[in-house]
Amino acid sequence: MTQARLFYGTLTYGALTVCALVFNSACVVRTNARPPRARVTVQANTPPPPQPNATVVVQAQTPQAASGVTVVEATCQQGAQEVCNGLDDNCDGIIDEGCGYQSGNIQITLGWNTGADLDMYVTDPTGFEIYYGASQSPSGGRLDHDARGACDRSTFQPGGYSTENVYWDQQNPPNGSYGVDVNYWNGDCSTRNGMTQFTLSVAVGGSIIGTYSNNLAPNQRVPVVTFQI
Repeated sequence: MTQARLFYGTLTYGALTVCALVFNSACVVRTNARPPRARVTVQANTPPPPQPNATVVVQAQTPQAASGVTVVEATCQQGAQEVCNGLDDNCDGIIDEGCGYQSGNIQITLGWNTGADLDMYVTDPTGFEIYYGASQSPSGGRLDHDARGACDRSTFQPGGYSTENVYWDQQNPPNGSYGVDVNYWNGDCSTRNGMTQFTLSVAVGGSIIGTYSNNLAPNQRVPVVTFQI
């Protein structure tokens, strides 16, 4: 009596797998299916990466408004929609979120609603001055929104607000004194708008520490506020 023999073999070539099953006869089965790749799970005691948005409490001393500047008792309403006006309209400690610019442990935002071209100048504790001509300081401060009022017709909307924004988004912005000035640029497209009122808000550590207002004439630059962290 002949003993039955069972043979099973697998041959892989590219995308072709050939199987032969022999039991006193032979057959060939072809398939285009790719064999699954083996997966190996490796576990290690690697610590999780640091979280860039981890909360670090940054506190500011009482800010000092410059002479002639009005300290504004700004009002806000929980859940209100931000108007992109240089104010914290919804009471969350962030100025104009959703308006296309950034916030951080320090945020300073200037807003006005004429066609004037106002420019914000922020001096950090190292003495570096951030403005449209030097938009990033070595200390991490950035001007990420530079508005030109009616001097930039592509963005200006009559009756709407123009805004400028400077922020530090690192967990530990530099300690020391910060100063903020506002200048009314002396250009024909700007100065034809006459006297202009602005509003400026300062947030530190997720809280508004002050809101200020003043009126500027063309070609006038004024200090607004100083604060320390």
